[in-house]
Amino acid sequence: MKHSWLVHDMIRICPRSGTVLEAEAEPRQRAGDEPLRLISPRNAYVSFQIVVSAEPGEADDIDVRAEPLQGDGGDIAAEEYTLFVQWYHSIKGRYFPDALVPWMKEGKEERRLSEVVGRNGVPDQAFATIWVDLFVPSDIGPGEYRGSVIVRKGAEVDRHTVSLRALPTIVPNESTITADLNNYADTISSRFAYLNGREERYRDGSYFEVEKQFYRMSHEHRAVFHNLPYQHSGQIPESFAPVLEGKGKSIRVKDWSLFDEHFGPYLDGSAFKGSKRGPIPIPYMYLPHNFHWPADYANFGLKGYETEFRTIFEQFHRHFTERGWLSTTFELFLNHKKRYKLFPYDGDETRFVWDEKINDIYYGMVRDVLNRKDGARFVFRTDSSWCYGLHYEKYAEMIALWVVNRSIFSWYPQGLTHLRRNGCTVWIYLGAQPIDDNLLGTAITPLSCVARGVDGFVYWNNVDWGPAWEHTPADNGKTTMFYPGDRLFGIEGPIPSIRLKVLRNAMQATECMERWIKRNGEESRIEMTKLVGSMLDGDRTFDWPERPALVDTPPYEWTNEKLSDASPSDLHKGRSPENYLEFTGKLWDRIG
Repeated sequence: MKHSWLVHDMIRICPRSGTVLEAEAEPRQRAGDEPLRLISPRNAYVSFQIVVSAEPGEADDIDVRAEPLQGDGGDIAAEEYTLFVQWYHSIKGRYFPDALVPWMKEGKEERRLSEVVGRNGVPDQAFATIWVDLFVPSDIGPGEYRGSVIVRKGAEVDRHTVSLRALPTIVPNESTITADLNNYADTISSRFAYLNGREERYRDGSYFEVEKQFYRMSHEHRAVFHNLPYQHSGQIPESFAPVLEGKGKSIRVKDWSLFDEHFGPYLDGSAFKGSKRGPIPIPYMYLPHNFHWPADYANFGLKGYETEFRTIFEQFHRHFTERGWLSTTFELFLNHKKRYKLFPYDGDETRFVWDEKINDIYYGMVRDVLNRKDGARFVFRTDSSWCYGLHYEKYAEMIALWVVNRSIFSWYPQGLTHLRRNGCTVWIYLGAQPIDDNLLGTAITPLSCVARGVDGFVYWNNVDWGPAWEHTPADNGKTTMFYPGDRLFGIEGPIPSIRLKVLRNAMQATECMERWIKRNGEESRIEMTKLVGSMLDGDRTFDWPERPALVDTPPYEWTNEKLSDASPSDLHKGRSPENYLEFTGKLWDRIG
């Protein structure tokens, strides 16, 4: 009897029983001689899992090898496989895998399965699972390919056939839909022992090296790591803004060098050399400008405050243009919240209508730069929830980037139409799915953007894994898509999550859908919307919901409880994650 078997990427396996954790799933029989059948576009990753019986003491003897795939259009080298050992977390009394520990260490040394299993310490563990990414290169021909994955357990050998159908479709390196993984500066340093308390980390390059790995990992997973450069107080960590000198009319940037060293590689794409997607500059970046920088908020309302704010804003535009950073959209975003009692206004998610004047004031200061058609692209951004229904018409000509609460966005279908008419970019925001939710919830997020016709989405927090993440991540994983590799594995940077892998795979499908719509006309979006709906509630899945009575009351009377009661339930609840496999099968049959 075989001691290992292969499964697809949308279910997770219990480390104690070897059974499927998702109650909604109806998986194929666990073992057999049938090959694993994969379908993928080219220039894309396709994923699966290897489940291995690993009773106590057996993990030392387990080894995994992948052989090249051979087929109609050439060979796919064994080096295109990347393996990760799944780490299990205790969630509500059950063990779910999420963190992924690289099989290979630096210098091409292999990490033993027993090393990870032993440190994980799952009581009564009898099975270990390995996540496998297979990259399908763009330069092979479409057609059928076959290869093997070999699992050795002592003297026993299991040979598993992997069958791949490579499609004519090639996933482009650039993304149409933005998957935005938001972060707050500098929350990375305090979560890595190597950086925590290291005062020189911004000057000796140690912080830059760790941060760059977050950007690269996001890039390779078809997302953008989006690092807000200031705190709620308006304070800015060293290197997240250039050094200034002077006051009033004489204020200027004294030194760009450390700032440019920090961000230049992201803005010219060189930070991403060697990645599968190549050296593409980041599509979006926050500017450091806020209530308290570059002008002191103590002077707010005085002419000197506006002069300093506008002058440095103009110098940023000139410098970025001269450096040739023309592929990135730079955002003026005011993330301050009055409830923190640092400033008297909400800049972020305006709740009280009398705070909306902040939009008018700051737009008025820098409108000349925001309206320029030449050079670097600077835009005004708002994150909108409570007052979205009051603001989308009023501010559509001032604010170019709208990031809207997912539920509240659905209450105002005319809002999207109006913003589109004014040339605005529209994203929705939400949190990452918790680990114990089935993986369909993660896959749906980018697909919903296609169905709704929006430009992207934001996961609002992505590195808050908590102090005991290896046991139970903070908020069951809703605030992280990464984990730290330093303390347990000697990796001075992040390691990915299963949810990040699923998100990437769905983003690949999303990109193919958007390109197909572009070729066939916007009216063809209806067909893709119905296709996404086929794995959920059918053709009417993405019909605009009835507006709740809450909308007819002033936003300042809304509470989080009222919002929760008025919000629709998550689309994936109660549905099999394997519905996603049926969806992609239909998608690839349709677009090829």
